[in-house]
Amino acid sequence: MKFFTRVARMQRLVKVDKNGLSSLVRIKRMACLTSRIILVVTFTALFIAACGGGGGSTNVTVLSPVPTATTPGLARTSCGEYQGVEAANTWRFLGIRYAAPPVGVLRWRAPTAPSCPTTVVAANDYAPICPQTVNGIASGNEDCLAVNIWTPKGVFSGTRAPIMLFIHGGGNVQGSAREEVEGGRVLYDGRALAEISGNVVVTVQYRLGALGWLVHPALDSEAADARAGNYGLEDLIAALRWVEREIGAFGGNRDRVMVFGESAGAVNICALLASPAAAGLFDAAVIQSGGCIADTREEALISGGTLARNAGCASASDVIACLRSRSVAEILAALPAVASVGGPIPPFGPSVDNSLLPSSPLAQIRAAAHNRVPTIVGANGDELGRSVPLTFTQRDFDAALLAAFPSATVRTQIAALYSPTEFGSARRAYIALASDIKFVCPARTIARTLAAAQTPSVFRYHFTEVPDATEFQPFGAFHGLELLYLFGVLDVRGYRPTVAESALSTDMQRYWGNVAAGGQPGGGALSLWTPYQTARDNHLVLEAGAVREQDGVNTARCNFWDVLLHRTE
Repeated sequence: MKFFTRVARMQRLVKVDKNGLSSLVRIKRMACLTSRIILVVTFTALFIAACGGGGGSTNVTVLSPVPTATTPGLARTSCGEYQGVEAANTWRFLGIRYAAPPVGVLRWRAPTAPSCPTTVVAANDYAPICPQTVNGIASGNEDCLAVNIWTPKGVFSGTRAPIMLFIHGGGNVQGSAREEVEGGRVLYDGRALAEISGNVVVTVQYRLGALGWLVHPALDSEAADARAGNYGLEDLIAALRWVEREIGAFGGNRDRVMVFGESAGAVNICALLASPAAAGLFDAAVIQSGGCIADTREEALISGGTLARNAGCASASDVIACLRSRSVAEILAALPAVASVGGPIPPFGPSVDNSLLPSSPLAQIRAAAHNRVPTIVGANGDELGRSVPLTFTQRDFDAALLAAFPSATVRTQIAALYSPTEFGSARRAYIALASDIKFVCPARTIARTLAAAQTPSVFRYHFTEVPDATEFQPFGAFHGLELLYLFGVLDVRGYRPTVAESALSTDMQRYWGNVAAGGQPGGGALSLWTPYQTARDNHLVLEAGAVREQDGVNTARCNFWDVLLHRTE
């Protein structure tokens, strides 16, 4: 489904806490599970054999040379040569494999080094999407672990530029680097971002769903640390190691790497911040509409056991051999689901394993045991704007509160904070309520926690822009909307962005690019963006024609949720 027609999922809504209050947020899978930034793609892509690094098993250690100008757009790595394609003022390299296909006995194992090509590879097409269910149909290919690169022409030969590596969203069960914003047009096309920022832009694919996050006791014996799971996280670390070794061949500076991601991609960014295995692999981070969350080992084992039963392997003498014998379609069909508004969702994502994730990401940060780098944290003003039906009524609002909060006193307090009269309708009030719980208020918690635990600066933003188009107006600044601005793809479906909208897009590209280059977003003609201070809750409002610094985002409402949900900072 295309970006403008999808209906975002909402994550789990109900969890009863120890005092009997039902939480409305488990904040499990947070932004990622609410999103359907997952788009239908065609599978005509030819997967190009390429090389790169793997996980800890790679034997490639030679750093790639700075590219030469003898053949325009030719990148010579330590494991193969790749011919790029001119894309306006950039060179584009698509579908470059950074790890071997995780198939057969490599399914549910750490990524390993791929085979090196012996001839020049035409890097002109995306890799297939990783296995996932799209509109109820099993889609994708396990041979999907690839990166895509856009390098400004001016830095390709000789000069090395900072790197911006993007991790896509989709609840860690869907999504890809080749998602379409409209027919034939890729949302995460890095050309415009590379041109405006002057940086090398990289997008990456990683294993999803049970193939990327399965935890099962039978897999523990195969894991180097005796704890299974987090294969998707290992993929991302392998991609960063590939960047460290090979990005010089594409004009990139391996000493200036920023990771940024949205929704599930942002959840994975926080996992990278918390993972000792990712130490030294990146120098800045951006968490867009996501959370610092992970399943406990116990929760992940429950999901893994359910998958094994659904696949008919729970009683097999060799459970993992049985699961490896199942086709991709059979694995996808066996995914356990958790009920949520908007439809069931599979419970897969990062989990605490005492190795890659020694404890929950927020706990790692609070203990100052994380990778301390300059970090941007933010959310959109109406995250759930596309998830709440236009027909949502007062009766629906009351029913949602009753289902989530058994306490009449709590419901009364919430109804006072989110009065349909004040917000103009029951629908708008519920969008504000759900957006606060799942995205806006957690962004404050993450910013506060980071600011208290590290010396490198933390920056907060609040994206409130709504494009000047009729079809956007009912949904507000919904989940994922900022991506259109960040990747410079506002001119879709015949829409002509205003001058102010285009200027906001350019400003965001420069802010993000500046953090990649030097850890500070502002400077020059850009509006001032000062480091985060907990006492102020200062942030940059991202809105066309009105970019500005302010203090406090929905402060009273977020204070209420902090108390009710027992959040600590």
